[in-house]
Amino acid sequence: MTTRILSIALGCAIALGMAAQNDPFPWDFPQNVKIEAVPGQWVLSCYTFYPSAVEEGKDLNDEVLIFYSTKMEQVGETTSIIGGTEMPNALIIPLDPNAKAKKGDIVLTWWQEGSGLQRAIVTDASNPAEPKVDYLDMSYGTKENPGFAQREADQQLKPGSFVVLKDGEWAPGAQVAAFDGREWKKGTLIHEQDGKVLVMGWASHIFVYNKENCKLVPFKEKLKKGDAVYSTFVDSYRSGYTVKNVDEKIGRVWVDRDGSEDVKSIAEVTKVLQ
Repeated sequence: MTTRILSIALGCAIALGMAAQNDPFPWDFPQNVKIEAVPGQWVLSCYTFYPSAVEEGKDLNDEVLIFYSTKMEQVGETTSIIGGTEMPNALIIPLDPNAKAKKGDIVLTWWQEGSGLQRAIVTDASNPAEPKVDYLDMSYGTKENPGFAQREADQQLKPGSFVVLKDGEWAPGAQVAAFDGREWKKGTLIHEQDGKVLVMGWASHIFVYNKENCKLVPFKEKLKKGDAVYSTFVDSYRSGYTVKNVDEKIGRVWVDRDGSEDVKSIAEVTKVLQ
């Protein structure tokens, strides 16, 4: 597969009369992210959407940049080759080739019957290198109308296709609440460096926040029936919710606000913002 060189793509865009302000990396975030990976290792990246958007001179701030799985080919200081494409290291998340999980662990992976970055909870670790999981970033419905999370439950992961997440660590895959001056925005951490936080937010758009304005939302927070909590609504966390039920095994929390009940993942309900 032909490698796409971003600098050449930008040069071609300018030569074709496209606006030079369409920066191939418009985010105020360091580009010298160090990637710990070897050729053949699984990684997550927006390598399918990003190069075409750059070539077409689009404003990346407005683009949907979904992270898919692919293999590392060549590691560089600021960019690396993955899936036949040159990508900024800041937009690459390496997974752990030697990962082993325990029941109840939260892992960063992808939907292995489809595509796209997913956090998941381990439901069966009889094979620690290939655990079975329930996906947390998929919708959860009812018994009568099950959501994707129920229909894809207990899916077995491939070896080397995940990394175990731990509360309190500013590591890729962590859940972030970022205060933008008005409200707490929700997002999945891509990278943190030099006081900046790069986040995949609502509808797979990428944002940067100052770390001092962000909080990590725990995956293992002790929640119980009757707790007053913040919960997600569209792209942000909002107050006024009450916990109705918790199922720690599948990582789900039932919440109520003004008589309207909803089922959220453990990443979407928290007391840390109070």
